[in-house]
Amino acid sequence: MSETSPPRRRGLRRILVTLLVVAALAGAGLLWQARSSGQAAVNKDAPAPERVLELAAIELTRAAPRRLTETVRLSGSVDPVNWTVVKSEVAATLAEVLVREGQAVTRGDVLARFDTRDLAAKLAEKESNLVGARAQLVYAEKTRAKNLALRQKDIVAESSFDQAQSTWQFQQATVQALTAQVEMARKALNDAVVKAPIDGVVSERTVNPGETLAVNTKMFGIVDLGRVEVTATVPADDVARLKPGQTVLLRVEGFGEREFRGTLARINPQARPGTRAIPVYVSIDNTDGALRGGMFASGDAVVAEAGSAVALPPAALRRDDRGDFVLTVVDGRLARAPVRRGPSWARGELVQVEGLEPGALVVTAPLPGLQAGQAVRTAGV
Repeated sequence: MSETSPPRRRGLRRILVTLLVVAALAGAGLLWQARSSGQAAVNKDAPAPERVLELAAIELTRAAPRRLTETVRLSGSVDPVNWTVVKSEVAATLAEVLVREGQAVTRGDVLARFDTRDLAAKLAEKESNLVGARAQLVYAEKTRAKNLALRQKDIVAESSFDQAQSTWQFQQATVQALTAQVEMARKALNDAVVKAPIDGVVSERTVNPGETLAVNTKMFGIVDLGRVEVTATVPADDVARLKPGQTVLLRVEGFGEREFRGTLARINPQARPGTRAIPVYVSIDNTDGALRGGMFASGDAVVAEAGSAVALPPAALRRDDRGDFVLTVVDGRLARAPVRRGPSWARGELVQVEGLEPGALVVTAPLPGLQAGQAVRTAGV
């Protein structure tokens, strides 16, 4: 008995230790499972993180007052309002031509001179004939007076008086005719000096010294560039919105972004044949002479304008049971801002609104599902 009891005790210890280890491991497992279940319950009860919508700069607009305009598009060619063609008024040979194309002239400046020798000789001849006719008239007047006195005394026959009377009347008519011829010859001599009839620029020269011209031969073209006119065509549908006096802003080829301000002067009462386009005429002050005839201009006639107003794209306006509103970004969230809708501008590309604070950051993109209070983040604003 005494020899076998120690081994049995050692076996019992091993079993006991094994059981204790298993029990410890089981307890640890239960404890880990309990903690995991508790953490899962805590995570399940916690709220999900809020979704933040990111808005790009292209989807937002900063509300600001600006000048609004409603316009009608038009285009056409530039032409001088005043221009003239200078023609010869005498039949003679040109002695000299003093101007060239592109040269500025003032009214009264000498453009050319004709050879006046023949004209002066003709004037001298007419004046000499007039002097002789006046002498004949004086003699005829004396003869008539003498015959009248004798006729009253019944000394001469009535036929003698009638002849004296007829001669006197004939000499009167002759003097009148020769006086007119002298005036014409004197005018021809004066017209031998060709002068500019208006201020302007020589646009055309068709004669040279030494040429013999007939009366009414074209010599020069002169244009006054102080005021020019754009002849434009407008569709018939737009003409009803136009009226004289409206401002027209034009750009002309070759002048880049420079804008020329004009005034709608006239509207043609009839469309051009074969089209539905109606000519209109825009007057432009061109005192600096920048514009030239034949240039092409295009621009807009301002038919309505608002000096300082807030306008947004139509997509920015929303509507619910309470009326029109826009969504603005305030402290990282969307806010409902009520507005009053006004007229449309720029052919419907903008809508005037009232009630919106200047500087408000407005969502202008037509994004669906947006609501006031939603968290947002702006990028590039």
